[in-house]
Amino acid sequence: MTEFDPFQIGNHLDDALPVEAVRYLGPKSKDTLNAIGIHTVGELKNAGVIDTYLRIKQAGFPASLNFVWAMYAGLMGVDFHRVPSEFKEAVKAEIKRAG
Repeated sequence: MTEFDPFQIGNHLDDALPVEAVRYLGPKSKDTLNAIGIHTVGELKNAGVIDTYLRIKQAGFPASLNFVWAMYAGLMGVDFHRVPSEFKEAVKAEIKRAG
């Protein structure tokens, strides 16, 4: 098993690609991300999935935690259903602290 390296997130994707190039992010996700100023893979990587989710919610767009899991899975190049439960719990705690 390969050890997780947070500095490798999204390295399989070109930063200049449009955000919809991230697996699991379709047209509605693209529109929402574009509306908060995230247009490219690089911008999404730099913003981070938690801060992006918080910005989406703050802007008044509907978004569930599945959006976070989709962004993470797409950037990490993993199956959506294989997002680690430890990551999910850490995200939920961080969102609760921020909220």
